[in-house]
Amino acid sequence: YQEHKPSIIFLCTPNNPTGDALDTGEMISFIEKVDNDTLVIVDGAYMEYARFKDPSKAVEPKDLIQKFDNVLFLGTFSKAYGLGGMRVGYGIASASIIKTLYKVRPPFNITTLSLEAASVALEDEAFVIECISDNFKEMKRYEALADEKGIQIIESYTNFVTLSLPDAKNSSQIAQALLKKGMIIRDLSSYGLNAIRVTIGTQVQNSRFFELCEPLL
Repeated sequence: YQEHKPSIIFLCTPNNPTGDALDTGEMISFIEKVDNDTLVIVDGAYMEYARFKDPSKAVEPKDLIQKFDNVLFLGTFSKAYGLGGMRVGYGIASASIIKTLYKVRPPFNITTLSLEAASVALEDEAFVIECISDNFKEMKRYEALADEKGIQIIESYTNFVTLSLPDAKNSSQIAQALLKKGMIIRDLSSYGLNAIRVTIGTQVQNSRFFELCEPLL
């Protein structure tokens, strides 16, 4: 930061596509070193997962905004709340930042249906917690697979896992082979990584992935 002095800093935590997350204390310590005229955007799309797994990895938007005038926190209902098709996102920031954003925002943000769906979703936190809990239970199966195959798995605080493959395996070839079987995963070779990112599905979906991957990994 000191070398480049950017106008905007973007922190994605938990991170996509790796799934790891910054320690909250470390992030706050970093932001304290940033000049107040530099906008710090915190993408917390997967924050609900981090909050469940390890609260020390989950920053609370309210705490950030109360402490810093130059932080914009971004959240979404597309992940933990399962409303990806509704396209509901939100930003939390100081009044001065929100005032600036209002000058450039479109006149219509989201549909009435999407807004109602998000409101209803907020009323059933127990269901959201149950889904997140199931997510991490299934994640243990991926960790067991990685251990069995000698594959490095990056610790994830999200609803996906990143499997870093050995040199003898090729992420693009594996992704293409799975695609031919009707299963779509993310090949991370475009990031310079010999790795694949797999979204954690239902127990049945995950079992199907393990079945298809058995001869590939």
